[in-house]
Amino acid sequence: MKRQTKFITIAAALFVLLTGLEQWRSGEPFEIWHLMGDVLQMALLAAAVAMTAMTSAETRDFRLERLELIEDLAAARRESGKWRVAAATHVEGLSRAIAGQFAAWALTGSEADVAGLMLKGLSHREIASLRQCSEVTVRQHATTVYRKSGLSSRAQLTAFFLEDLLPEGAAPSAETAALRVV
Repeated sequence: MKRQTKFITIAAALFVLLTGLEQWRSGEPFEIWHLMGDVLQMALLAAAVAMTAMTSAETRDFRLERLELIEDLAAARRESGKWRVAAATHVEGLSRAIAGQFAAWALTGSEADVAGLMLKGLSHREIASLRQCSEVTVRQHATTVYRKSGLSSRAQLTAFFLEDLLPEGAAPSAETAALRVV
């Protein structure tokens, strides 16, 4: 039986008991209008109690779910931290290699910043927002990066640095294989 159904059943039973008890205790002669007033009063009281109980149960459930989410987040952060520690030297080496290639292409500081942010996958609008400049300026820097590097697109820029990160002969994922078929 669902929790809400249980609460409604309990509330209805309490309502019937309270109404009967009130009528019996009053000692007044039976009049339908008094009974209807008592029924309404007890119904409101029972509904308030039922709603309070349901709200309390929902709050408890939300707290439990929140605690689970906090635990999951902490576990993910621990896992991420382990990966970052393990990959730190590799990432640092890759960062130096990318900076060296930017220098070999004779990119200015601004052009190198834009190229790095493009490699991270940010849009021109996002880069402009981060660098506090116009989107037109970012597009100009991107065009200069492509010209100086001899590449023609963001995809080629990304591939230039990331192409050799996957081992040779690595099996493509099912999703990649499906894209190649189409």
